[in-house]
Amino acid sequence: MEKEKIKEKIMEHLLEFNEFILEEKKKKPYADAKGGLDKWFKEKWVDISKTNADGSHPPCGRSDTSKGGYPKCRKVRVAAKMTKKQMKASVARKRKVEKEGSKGSGRKPNYSK
Repeated sequence: MEKEKIKEKIMEHLLEFNEFILEEKKKKPYADAKGGLDKWFKEKWVDISKTNADGSHPPCGRSDTSKGGYPKCRKVRVAAKMTKKQMKASVARKRKVEKEGSKGSGRKPNYSK
């Protein structure tokens, strides 16, 4: 009798845990991705060098590649954790490397930290 009650309780806990895991997976849009490029492409990226009127950041990318600087792209989750000072420093590092790289043969994107 005692063992059966224990087994029932364990099964109840396992079912609850399974339901919890399923709910958590629903919250994350990239939960199906196994990692690597699949996960990377499903994540949302924003340009931290620009801000919209409401203070949010526009999606990463450029409409006209012939003018303007390269975007400083970060995942939304990473950008949300950064302070304005950190964002400014990160963009400044990128712009500095771009400026140094423009001497010589054409401009190429850089991947500064």
